[in-house]
Amino acid sequence: MNFLEYLKIKFQKQKYILSFVIIVIHILILFTIDCNKINYHADRLKSSAISLYEIITPWNNYPQAEDVIPTKRYIKTYRKLPSGFIHAGNMFFYKTEKKTKIREIAKEAIVYTHFYKIYKLKKAIKEYNGLRKNSVKKDRVIYIPFSLPPILPDMRKLSKTQIKYIRALYYSGSTAGSEKIWQTVNRFKKVGINAIVFDAKDVTGIVNYNSNVPSVRKFNTHKKRTIDDVDQLIRVLKNRGIYVITRISVFRDSLLCKKAPDLAIRSKRTGGIWNSGSGELWCDPTNKIVQDYNIDIAVELAEKGVDEIQFDYIRFPTVGDFNDADLKYHFGKATKEVSIAHFLKRAYSVISKRNTLLSIDIFGVVAWGKSVDIKKTGQRIELLSKYCDIISPMLYPSHFNDDFDKIQNPGDNPYYFIYQGCKKVAELSDGRVVRPWLQAFKWRTPTYGQDYIRKEIIASRDSGALGYMFWNAKNKYETVYMAMSRMNKEDL
Repeated sequence: MNFLEYLKIKFQKQKYILSFVIIVIHILILFTIDCNKINYHADRLKSSAISLYEIITPWNNYPQAEDVIPTKRYIKTYRKLPSGFIHAGNMFFYKTEKKTKIREIAKEAIVYTHFYKIYKLKKAIKEYNGLRKNSVKKDRVIYIPFSLPPILPDMRKLSKTQIKYIRALYYSGSTAGSEKIWQTVNRFKKVGINAIVFDAKDVTGIVNYNSNVPSVRKFNTHKKRTIDDVDQLIRVLKNRGIYVITRISVFRDSLLCKKAPDLAIRSKRTGGIWNSGSGELWCDPTNKIVQDYNIDIAVELAEKGVDEIQFDYIRFPTVGDFNDADLKYHFGKATKEVSIAHFLKRAYSVISKRNTLLSIDIFGVVAWGKSVDIKKTGQRIELLSKYCDIISPMLYPSHFNDDFDKIQNPGDNPYYFIYQGCKKVAELSDGRVVRPWLQAFKWRTPTYGQDYIRKEIIASRDSGALGYMFWNAKNKYETVYMAMSRMNKEDL
């Protein structure tokens, strides 16, 4: 072999090696830069294959088709960027049009990043851009670190949410807005918790996330929000297998009453806000604007992909002289029961179209069907059950009066009140799913402890209820954790 032939063979081997290296580099680049598009197209191909198989194969030969490869939708993350923001490749920037505070940039940018808290994004922006001050001059281009990929799974529901056996904890907006929630959820998931209920709007009236509902923006009721990025909260929880319920306190709403006094229940005697000195401010349940305000918030959250909307305080107030109440009756004069049912019917029709479940919280005492309680609250189970998917009686034993149902100390009889309450609601609700609220606090209950929690869980299960939810206003659930960790899985 002469020297030229040797070089030719050597070059041929190196060419193959070089070609292999180039191919590997290209694959790595594709997966690094645009892996979401690859996943997107792969999912489309898989879904098409499944659909074709189902057409040519009898369904009963392939019963788990949906479980094998679920159809997915994707959205373009940067499809509607606010003014000044620029997305190029995998880089995200903001060009200032005037002197701008870094916190204001972070507030707008956070939904496009992996950050959950605004203050942490602000700190990162300063660090990555070498900034020392808290504001930026005009015409400065700012790099936004840790931006999201250009394509994300669409969290909106493709089909109606299936009602599952739920074991949930309630979290206030403050708790849900804290990064500690990730560790808490992971910890409780190990003992059987598979859902959380978080406040989108509690009785304070603060809308706890950055809302695009026109009336929320008009009245700025989300100014003091506690959840910096509700989309990330929903996305991460669902990716971790957690069923997401968002709670809306409907007609008891202090902030909206203060921002728009005309929407409050008015006093016939004074012409001002009804029962204003009681500490409870209530919006008028018969006012169309009030109803639309709450429905619009619910629809917005449904379109963000929550599994379930939960209406609380879907009733009339029970404290104060209601003979002095001046109501609008925008839909015609009606009883309290009919007014509440009519609102629920309106809400249910639009929420259901988003494939999202609707649940309602009702007074535990209403389950006993006493006309005095029904007339006060407007919560007639037979009417309400027609326009919701799940009914959740608040069966906290300590909230029943002494000697109720001939039980001397209701607070110390958890099994009786949970079991009886669930059974009574089921009988009145024409087959609707019952999922009770259980007591996870010590008030008026000297016997409260791990055994108390265990009795509540077993009572709920024995009654035929489809799961349960724990309420503690301070979100302290250590007793629940200990009780559930010591129970057999089949008893949970």
